[in-house]
Amino acid sequence: VAVTIDAEEVDRLELSLEVFRAIYQSDAVKGWGHFGLVVQAYSKRALPVLHYINRLADEQGDEIPLRLVKGAYWDSEIKESQQLGIDGYPVYTRKACTDVAYLACAQFLLSDDTRGRIFPQFATHNAHTVTTILELANHDSRPFEFQRLHGMGEALYDAALERAPKGIYCRIYAPVGAHKDLLPYLVRRLLENGANSSFVHQIVDPDVPVESLCQHPIETLRQQKTFYNKRIPLPKDIYGPKRRNSRGVNLNIRSHYYPLMEKMATFMDKQYPTKPLLAFDVADDSANTHSVTSPFDRRQTVGSVQWTSKEQAAKALDAAWEAFPRWDTTPVAERAAIVRRLGDLMEEHMAELMTLCSREGGKLLTDGVDEIKEAVDFCRYYAMRAEESFGEPIELPGPTGESNRLMMGGKGVFAAISPWNFPVAIFCGQIVAAAVAGNTVLAKPAEQTSIVAHRVIELLYEAGMPRDVVQLLPGDGPTVGSVLTSDPRITGVVFTGGTDTAQIINRALAARDNAPLPTLIAETGGMNAMIVDSTALPEQVVVDVIQSAFQSAGQRCSALRVLYLQEDVADRVIEILKGAMSELRIGDPRDLGTDVGPVIDEDARKGLMEHIEKLKGENRLVAETPMSAEHTQHGTFVPPVAFTIDSIDALSREQFGPVLHIVR
Repeated sequence: VAVTIDAEEVDRLELSLEVFRAIYQSDAVKGWGHFGLVVQAYSKRALPVLHYINRLADEQGDEIPLRLVKGAYWDSEIKESQQLGIDGYPVYTRKACTDVAYLACAQFLLSDDTRGRIFPQFATHNAHTVTTILELANHDSRPFEFQRLHGMGEALYDAALERAPKGIYCRIYAPVGAHKDLLPYLVRRLLENGANSSFVHQIVDPDVPVESLCQHPIETLRQQKTFYNKRIPLPKDIYGPKRRNSRGVNLNIRSHYYPLMEKMATFMDKQYPTKPLLAFDVADDSANTHSVTSPFDRRQTVGSVQWTSKEQAAKALDAAWEAFPRWDTTPVAERAAIVRRLGDLMEEHMAELMTLCSREGGKLLTDGVDEIKEAVDFCRYYAMRAEESFGEPIELPGPTGESNRLMMGGKGVFAAISPWNFPVAIFCGQIVAAAVAGNTVLAKPAEQTSIVAHRVIELLYEAGMPRDVVQLLPGDGPTVGSVLTSDPRITGVVFTGGTDTAQIINRALAARDNAPLPTLIAETGGMNAMIVDSTALPEQVVVDVIQSAFQSAGQRCSALRVLYLQEDVADRVIEILKGAMSELRIGDPRDLGTDVGPVIDEDARKGLMEHIEKLKGENRLVAETPMSAEHTQHGTFVPPVAFTIDSIDALSREQFGPVLHIVR
């Protein structure tokens, strides 16, 4: 029985080729000649992959069965590329391009260059593709096979094999397994065959002329002005001309990953001495300077932070109050241009900012990419919205014939108090939204991630932001926060953090005498739940649970805290969950192979471990990911754990870490 490695998403192509090569060259497979793989023609790397496989076979001498298909994940490849913001698409955006690529690959597979090295297997239900392959094959005596899905293409292949060279056959394949295993496969097939561009769909559509189905895909492409599909904009252009998408990095692609890591390496050992960035010069104060170490290894120092004194905070507020009228009357186009330049600068400095997110905040590389992308998106989105809302007066309806116009402007001085779990994205979003609207901003970053915040403000100044419009006030809550929430000149506070702290801020603002009604925008914690019924696919449930509950070490306000399982599927889901959790790797977040990094500090670790030990004492443990002391002993790590509880009411507060609670 032959074994074939199936093709998956483009993200896994390089990994699958490494796995294939390792097995193919192993003693267990050498000399067999029945170990093959699948290649998807819609991938722009399909033909180079075939050359690579041909070279492997040439070096070892064992023929490789190679199954050529059109491709099965087109929609997700397009969407994931758009979400990542990469430069282009890894797949063709016109169906005719995929058809041409398939024929080009087929021509190579049937050539003398692959004879004795690759055994071609053509899986297709497209009559034109089958006919073209027969035309190519009839010029040679090259052995190959066709493949079709059971129940599809019977009449097509009955006719085709009559014209095929002697010895050519069609292998019929069918999925085998239980209903729960086959359902996703069958749904995928339905989606493929139901697509408007599918040959199987078009051949039964009475509105599609038969002549168009007989047309060579090259002729179809010649009727187009461009080979790419203009209706599918490049990832950078998906939001239209007013707003460019942020540029990301696909860490699964070597040509993306290695250049990024080379850039990040230049910042891994850099020391960052930082202090407040205010409208005036700040003298060094060693007595008020704190060393910053990495949460994954407290032996490693990132730099130091000089905290803001109460007097400096008050003086910074004076400067912000004085700067507000000037900044509010600055044309919105100028304000938006500065914010857009900040977004561009953060893209240019992505490697450095990602390094700081890992070293200071313990963030995984994947989280770091998303962090910087989100911050850049904030800049471009708020710049666009400011120009729309603050540019020209907005005409409103006049029911009785009067003229009504809405003119928007800044409110005054805003305090932005940001969290450590999104030290660039939320920090940046709070600041640029307030500033581009015409307000001056006093930014207080989280104590744990003040260095990366300092670097962002440096880039903001480089983008052209006046120093008295946005100021950085690193420090503790009692010192800096008390100034920012008690002064009547503060007209707004933007806060992300704990609910208790938000309530303290709310009460402090309300207690001020002779102060205007302030704006308070508070994003706080909560209990996020997932409800799973018997119709859900258990394997997909576990993938989503692992990602939501344990990515970022569970340190997200959107992380899954309580998983509700219908009794019918609970045992199966828990069984798969246990296996998945046992495979998670805990350690250095700068390593691409790490699944779970550290929690932010020792206080967080202690609080989580108290909760974990309490539930363990009640014999509620379901699963716990093993931790290697070699990789975790010098950091603040908490193992991902899952417990059963009777009800969400058993939780008095959110456990901000990799702790999952299951209710059956």
